[in-house]
Amino acid sequence: MIPVYVVAGLLGSGKTTLINLELRERKKLGSTEIISFETGNTEFIKRLLSIEPDDIEENLPHVVQQIQDYISTTTPKEIWVEWNGMFSFQQLERIFFSSILKEFCHLERVIYTAKSNSITSMIQALGDRIVSQLYSADYIMLYASDPAQTKAVKKLLQSYNPECSLLVNPTAKDIHNRLSRPIWPWSLYGIVAILTLYILLVTVFRHSISYSIHQVLAIASGIIFEGIPFLLLGTIISSAITLLVPDRWLIRYLKDDSIKSYGIAVGSGLLLPVCDCATIPMFNALLKRGIPQHIGLLFMLASPIMNPIALLATYYAFPDTPQIILARIIGGMLIACMVALTFKWKPHQLPTITNNLPQPKDYQYGSSNQEGNKKKIFLLHVEREFSQLIIYFSAAAFTLALFQVWIKPTFFSGSLDVATPIANALLLVLAFLFSLCSTSDAIIGRSLSNLFPISAVLGFLWLGPMIDIKNVYMLRQYISTSFILRLVITISIITYIMTLLFQFLFNV
Repeated sequence: MIPVYVVAGLLGSGKTTLINLELRERKKLGSTEIISFETGNTEFIKRLLSIEPDDIEENLPHVVQQIQDYISTTTPKEIWVEWNGMFSFQQLERIFFSSILKEFCHLERVIYTAKSNSITSMIQALGDRIVSQLYSADYIMLYASDPAQTKAVKKLLQSYNPECSLLVNPTAKDIHNRLSRPIWPWSLYGIVAILTLYILLVTVFRHSISYSIHQVLAIASGIIFEGIPFLLLGTIISSAITLLVPDRWLIRYLKDDSIKSYGIAVGSGLLLPVCDCATIPMFNALLKRGIPQHIGLLFMLASPIMNPIALLATYYAFPDTPQIILARIIGGMLIACMVALTFKWKPHQLPTITNNLPQPKDYQYGSSNQEGNKKKIFLLHVEREFSQLIIYFSAAAFTLALFQVWIKPTFFSGSLDVATPIANALLLVLAFLFSLCSTSDAIIGRSLSNLFPISAVLGFLWLGPMIDIKNVYMLRQYISTSFILRLVITISIITYIMTLLFQFLFNV
């Protein structure tokens, strides 16, 4: 498959200059070909195939055939496309997703170039034709001189595509560094390298390294491998919510402040067997689609507790005391509802972009768009979100491994004969620090029941699935620190009060 790099933007925005600079940096002039759908004032540094954009509407098969013949003659290793800013991105997709070209070409990156002094007015004038290009961009290169104007234009452009990277007045080196990065970040490859190193250490050099290092790597790799299926499932569902679920469905069932919305948010955990880490990207997807904070939070907090796998694990851990299962369900739902209600009564102010132009969620691909393109967009969304989340999740896994090997033993080295209020608080701290999966924390809770009162153990089982270190790491990817801090404090206080109430009512 030949990678295709698309540079889109209005006439005079610097598309040709960018392509020339990048080709010089990449030093691939002999294996690179250029296709231009626009005639500008700047010349390319090598010969190209020039195509009139009007030909796409008039004779699309002829355009596809031109490109196929050009590729057959030149046999490039990569292709750069200069796309006319006056035409929608769907028209370019009709070309490269045609039955002929899609077999040996794929869109690698899309770069949009813009000048701050003209882009706002041109968006208002051309509407969806420009929005479609912004919506599809992986990178936006903004060329500006006025700092005050630049800030406003940045917010405007990012409102259409918050997931893309935006560079202001980038140098040739900046552009090259960004475009040379793999779609899957180097950090992800680093994780794979660390896991490979661990396998090498435990097989070849197992007698030459410290046992504690073995433990750290084993625990971290175990957490990562255990979490990957749930993270992947969570990102798939969140991508489906973001891209495929119609607004009318979400409005009908979740946007109104009714018992029905609360019931769906709480009960969805029974239908979605995902752990706590998988609910975070889904929570973010709901917020982006306009679902109220408290409804999204109720879903994120209640789902891991209502997870049927977590309930079965709790029954397995406490077969002689089924009351624990009932207490976990009822107490967990009450805590989740109370936390959600605090955000209903006083919603947290999140950064928003307001303007009178269409927002990304309102933009829909036209009927000319092929089904294959929708699949591509969906898979790219899953890929980007998963690759970002796995980095945060892995960082949390190694942090937890270090904690469990070198810090955790100190908690159990001495006497644990402490008052119940202190024991309850201590296990809440441990639940946050241990960051166990909601599907397996009951087993640890069982072992702790020999050292702590049941009220403290229940606090451990309540708080852990709602918020812990790994969840904070992943939430930081999507949302502000102030929101996370408020959430952690609110969950901790309400859960602590619930443990004291349980101990007062049942004296356990």
